[in-house]
Amino acid sequence: MVTSLLDANPSRRRIKPEFQDTQHGDIIDKLSSKEENDLGEIGGDAMNVDTQSDVEMMDVDPQAESDGIEEKKKRSQRRAAERNAALIMIKSVVCISIFLQSTNEKCNYLQSVLGFFYHSTSVPEKVIETLAHAGLSVGLSSIHKGIKALSREAEKKIKASVRTLQTAFAYDNFDISFKTAAPTVEKDTHFVSATSATAVPLYDVVNSSSLRCSEELWNKDPRNPSKLVIPVKFDISILRDLHKERSVLNNHLKINAWHVRDILLNQAVGFKHFVQENGQPATINQIPLHRTSQIPCRAMKIKESTADGNIEVVENLFRQGGIGEPEDQKFLDGIDVDMTEFVILIHGDLLTKERLESVQDSRRIEATPKRRFQFPIFIPGLFHFKMAAADAIWRTWVQPSEARTDPNSLFEHVGILRPKETGKFVSKPGFRRMHDVIHHDIWAAMLDCWRLEAMARNSAWKSLEDFAKAKPNWELIVDMSEAIVRKYVATLPTISKERKKATEDRDQIFENQIIRNRDELLYLELSHAMNAGDIGRVEATFLPWIYMFRATGKHKYSTHMLQFMFNLRHVYSADLAQLIRMNWLCNPTGKPHKFRGVDWMVERNNLYTKVIYGGSGSNRTIDRIVEESVLIELFRECHVTVENGFHLMHRTIRHAPANMVKTLRKLSERIEANSPHVFTRGRAADYIVPDQVAAGIAEIQTTGKFFTKGDGVDEAAEIDEEDLGVD
Repeated sequence: MVTSLLDANPSRRRIKPEFQDTQHGDIIDKLSSKEENDLGEIGGDAMNVDTQSDVEMMDVDPQAESDGIEEKKKRSQRRAAERNAALIMIKSVVCISIFLQSTNEKCNYLQSVLGFFYHSTSVPEKVIETLAHAGLSVGLSSIHKGIKALSREAEKKIKASVRTLQTAFAYDNFDISFKTAAPTVEKDTHFVSATSATAVPLYDVVNSSSLRCSEELWNKDPRNPSKLVIPVKFDISILRDLHKERSVLNNHLKINAWHVRDILLNQAVGFKHFVQENGQPATINQIPLHRTSQIPCRAMKIKESTADGNIEVVENLFRQGGIGEPEDQKFLDGIDVDMTEFVILIHGDLLTKERLESVQDSRRIEATPKRRFQFPIFIPGLFHFKMAAADAIWRTWVQPSEARTDPNSLFEHVGILRPKETGKFVSKPGFRRMHDVIHHDIWAAMLDCWRLEAMARNSAWKSLEDFAKAKPNWELIVDMSEAIVRKYVATLPTISKERKKATEDRDQIFENQIIRNRDELLYLELSHAMNAGDIGRVEATFLPWIYMFRATGKHKYSTHMLQFMFNLRHVYSADLAQLIRMNWLCNPTGKPHKFRGVDWMVERNNLYTKVIYGGSGSNRTIDRIVEESVLIELFRECHVTVENGFHLMHRTIRHAPANMVKTLRKLSERIEANSPHVFTRGRAADYIVPDQVAAGIAEIQTTGKFFTKGDGVDEAAEIDEEDLGVD
């Protein structure tokens, strides 16, 4: 009856007869889907996005173009029909819900969900009151009472998880400026530094006793003042071990050849039918596909930028989680859990690690494990590591002014890829811009290598279009990809050999290009391995990055990553090391190729806490942000429910991948004109780019220093909202 009333006017019917038989059961399934769309689309794999790009359209047989247009039209009509059927059902449910609430005020499920949705989106109170009177929301007082009740429930959930002693913590600072329109003596614009945190239940805890090792690790710790213990100290053997592991686990030729093929199949025309053949790189230590759960903790009005601030943060998190030592004043006997014998995994950025180590250095003579801070095992955030890798490439290829004048320099390519942002790349381009430029530059470079290799195999293949028309088999493509890696991707021996030649026998532009190919392919491998959740492949990239960090002035990243790799191999037990590896990345969506660094999840929580759900106007206060910070996951689930239930479009904050077809074609033409991949004897470059991997090795060998706590300060990375959308 309600459906017929809502759609009684024939002129308002937009569903064509052939689509009126749309099954309502299908619509219900779609509307009730709990699939996470808003979060899942933040930072997906750009290489695997299911969109019809110009490359895909160009890959279609021209004779089938008219059929494709007709199919696209039918698909559009079918979607419109499904949408209109869904809207009719939505209106029916809303009307029935209003009728039910009018009869019984306890029948308010829809109104409660919408009320929390309005509150989380900072809808003005006057609007909420209007909607409540119309039967589309609960009242303001009910919303506020519900927020407080849910906040208390969230606190219980935190304690239930943390008290298992199988939950990791991750925290980071966030800064908010509260501006006042008319500053006064009593109320002025002020800046607040606070800390957000989340509890992450550990995945794949095969042996729970592996976490009960606080005393064992303390006896290995060089900070232990006892003369009865023999600490495990860092030595040069870790570098030898890493070199051996890298040579065994990560085949330089095979992994780079896979990326070279992947670029051809996804960025060139006529090769997409080989995508299934290419598959994925061989795994080394794959994290099983699962959905990572998190329990946001209450934000703290604590400045985390000092050692004392970190002590307060950790103490606060332990109180929220209901764990501690029986000697603590606030420890509740019979309720709280004694964590004295256990270690706690803590994720964070480099500065957090340094502050925690400072606390451990100053408290090493304390009497109890908790007061000594011997419990934390710090896990460096891979999202920040990836940002540091992009910055190392910028410092190598863009920052030196001499490196920008060469016609084939990365900066010249930026002028094609982002012509209006060249000024930003000179100073601080930001992570997202640098990430995209690295990908697009290596795509164009590898396509040029494919063109040259095709011409070398058959003079009739003068372009990739000619090569595609020749219908090459898969074995030929694999063989060519490996040949490209051998010819056009630098290794330490090959580049050393080239640069030892006399100047008239060298091609400096060719040398620069093959080094850049190596660096950018290394970055592609790091990104892909992280997204795939293969922590073994991620670790296999660490050694060259450690050397590059050392050579580019990012000494602290080099030092701390080397120390952590040493601990995984020589300090932690095998079970504990594997547990750390299985929880080094998270997967908030549970989908393939959606793994992220745990520190990425914390940064996303910061975005939710202070921007999306932080209130507006007079409601935007630090007290409200702290009070509701434990509810950000509930608010997000509420948003997903409303978005699915009301068939809302444009539900993601992530932009669709840019159409790079014409831009890559233009960049490829520039590369072809400069011929950086064609060895030309005696050709000189304006700037000889150093091989930073070799430079890092040389610096360590000449100085004999591995730990350089005071000789290089890395600036804290600034993270923008758009950085969270990086794949």
